[in-house]
Amino acid sequence: MNKRLITTAVATVAITSQIFATEGINLIGIGPVQQGTAGAGVASAKDSTWLILNPAGLTDVEMGVDASLQVFAPVRTMDSTGSFGAGEQEDNSSFVIPSISGSFGCCHGENGFFGLGVYGTSGMGVDYGMGRIGDFGTGSAQNVGDKMTELSVAKITATYAYKAGDSGFSVGAGPIFVISRLKTDMLNPATFAFSSGDWDTAYGVGAIIGVNQNFGAFTIGASYMSEQFISEFDEYNSLLGDSLNLPQQLTVGAAYNVLDNLELVLDYRWTGWKELDTLGDTFGWDNQNIVKAGVTWGVSEALTLRGGISYGNSPIADDQVFANALFPAIMETHLACGASYAWEKWAAHVAYIHALEVSQTESTGLDMTGMGGPANFGQGTEISMYQNSLTAGVSYKF
Repeated sequence: MNKRLITTAVATVAITSQIFATEGINLIGIGPVQQGTAGAGVASAKDSTWLILNPAGLTDVEMGVDASLQVFAPVRTMDSTGSFGAGEQEDNSSFVIPSISGSFGCCHGENGFFGLGVYGTSGMGVDYGMGRIGDFGTGSAQNVGDKMTELSVAKITATYAYKAGDSGFSVGAGPIFVISRLKTDMLNPATFAFSSGDWDTAYGVGAIIGVNQNFGAFTIGASYMSEQFISEFDEYNSLLGDSLNLPQQLTVGAAYNVLDNLELVLDYRWTGWKELDTLGDTFGWDNQNIVKAGVTWGVSEALTLRGGISYGNSPIADDQVFANALFPAIMETHLACGASYAWEKWAAHVAYIHALEVSQTESTGLDMTGMGGPANFGQGTEISMYQNSLTAGVSYKF
């Protein structure tokens, strides 16, 4: 890949990736192969997208390139009558999310591998016709602002993986570079004015490290992604008060080959939203504990079928619903299935994910008496969401 191709790929993913909350603001998996098992499989790499899940897995995949497009269709609703808002509103906009990555032989003979990937990984947002809050002066709904938020995150990851001979142990690591884009017309509590709604861009960096240990039919694996430190959004510095960093993440799991063509995987993931200054302190997000399980069945040399389930607690507590009504990261349960068909050096993949509907209602509200509002402003505000997505991809092995 030359420099111009890489730059173009990063820019394309950053511009087109407008993703809406799944595991917090993160997708449950990248590409149709990961998504077919609901993102489970930290101990069992299948293609080059694993460099963003567990880079140690690059030692177990064939060298090649994997690319995909995901059509993401979340349905979000907000009932904001308790804040003089417009009542129940719905946003059912759909979006396309691209990804591309590759695994290459590198050095150390047959034991060293290099991976490079560009992904749309994270985001959230809504775009309602009327605002979350009404006009204090008239007590009526308004359409001037506080109705739209859009965050889009793309990551480029370059990792190196090494296999320690015939020991079954492998390790991989590398940096993660982030492009984050935000626009919102959210009410700024510091100025009591609506934000501009203009796009702003910030950049960041983090790292990922992973290990695998193979015991024959049984494999264990783990990966740790550091906090990704992002520069401030100049346009929204007053609103956010700090950088919108992305969280550290720990994933551990196991894979077991029940038969030569039947594999079960089980993962646990901890995501540290509460440790972040902005999402944790300002928006009140809690840490997530996520459990994933998946099955892969090789029906034939050409056809592979997959299924999976993922469950994680909503990071938003009931007394933080109103504050996060324009950042509705409340999804919990995802059901997934997928398939691959291979021929010669090519393979085609597809995955479908359905996230079960979740609703949350503000339990407390805000004390707005000093600004002419009620003591329980926003109490009763309800947000809900369910999601469908379809991902199609293709792989080419060198």
